[in-house]
Amino acid sequence: MSERDSAARIAGSLLVLTALITAVSAVTRVSADTDFQPSLQDTLDAVSLQSGLYGLGGAARLLSGVTLGAAAWCLLRTWIIRLRLGSPLIPALSVVSGVFTAVSGLCAVILAVAAPETNPLIEFSALIRWLSGKIGFAIAGLALAVASRFQWRAGGALRFIAPASGMLGLAMQFIWIDSATVAHPIVGAAFFLWLLAFGSMLFTGRTEEPLRRMVDSHSPT
Repeated sequence: MSERDSAARIAGSLLVLTALITAVSAVTRVSADTDFQPSLQDTLDAVSLQSGLYGLGGAARLLSGVTLGAAAWCLLRTWIIRLRLGSPLIPALSVVSGVFTAVSGLCAVILAVAAPETNPLIEFSALIRWLSGKIGFAIAGLALAVASRFQWRAGGALRFIAPASGMLGLAMQFIWIDSATVAHPIVGAAFFLWLLAFGSMLFTGRTEEPLRRMVDSHSPT
C-alpha cells in the first residue's frame, strides 16, 4: 500500500470544490436578501427583485450537492473504506446529503424563474426547497459526527480534526431550531472551513499516513 490512493485525492479535490461552491451559494443568498419574509408571496416578491442573484445561489447549491455526492462516491472506492478503517455509512450519508442539497438548489432555481407568480407547484417547490435544504445540512452533520469516531481512532492528523468533526456535526443539527437562527451562519462558516480542511488533507494524502500505520501495526511480520 505504498501508492497514494487516487480515489481519496479526487474526493479531496471535490470536497474543496464543494466548499467553494457552497460559499458562492451562501454569499448570493445573503446578497439577495429574500429570507425571513412574513409570507410566501412576500418571499416571491423579494425573489423577483433579485431573481439573478437568487437563481445563481440556487444553481450553486444544486452544484454543491452534486459535487458532495461525487466526493462521497469516490470515498466509497478508497482502500480506507474497503479495509473498514472508516465506515461506509459516512460516504453513504454524504451521498444522501448531496441529493437533498441538490434538490433544494433546483427548487430555488424554479422559484427564481417563476417569481412572483404563485400556484400550487410554486408553493410545493418553496416547501421542498426549505425542507430538503435542512435535511441535507442535518444529514451532512450526522456524517461528520459518525466520522469523528474513526478519525480519533486513526490518530495523527485525523485525530486532530476529530473533535471538530464531532462538535460541528452536533451543532449542524440545530438547523431545525428556529430560535438558533443567529448561530446558523456561524455553523455554516465552520462547515465551509471543515470541508476545506478535510478536503485538503485527503488531496495531499495526510489522512493516509495514520491509517497506513494502523494497517501495518495489525499486519503479520
